[in-house]
Amino acid sequence: MAPTNAPPLASSNRRIVPIWTDGLLALGAGAIGGELLGRASNFWVAAIGALLLVSFCNHVVLTVLTGGSIGKLIGGLRLIRTSDRDKPGLGQATRRWLWGFFYIAISPFLMLTGSDVDHLDIAGLRIVRTADLR
Repeated sequence: MAPTNAPPLASSNRRIVPIWTDGLLALGAGAIGGELLGRASNFWVAAIGALLLVSFCNHVVLTVLTGGSIGKLIGGLRLIRTSDRDKPGLGQATRRWLWGFFYIAISPFLMLTGSDVDHLDIAGLRIVRTADLR
């Protein structure tokens, strides 16, 4: 349970911009990486490797340094620890990044079964509006 001083979760409408921005960035990096590096090796291995590398740098490294991925920063959002409103640590950001892949894999099942699994406060982190942090 989050403490009372944690800002409210950003609305799903606000979270759409980062999802699409970060997703297109990773897919674009995968396509470019596959094209450039795939000539020396298998296209799909290079594409998936480039996609994962850019996704990790964006969702983990950049989030630890600045408090958000490129999409979140553009959308005026930040990822904070619910315990103290600070930027996430490397371990927390990595767990959240890995959970995202698992969630993508199980989301069709969740939609079909009508499940309401709370996936938004993963690893003690929450997406909030930057304006709510002031």
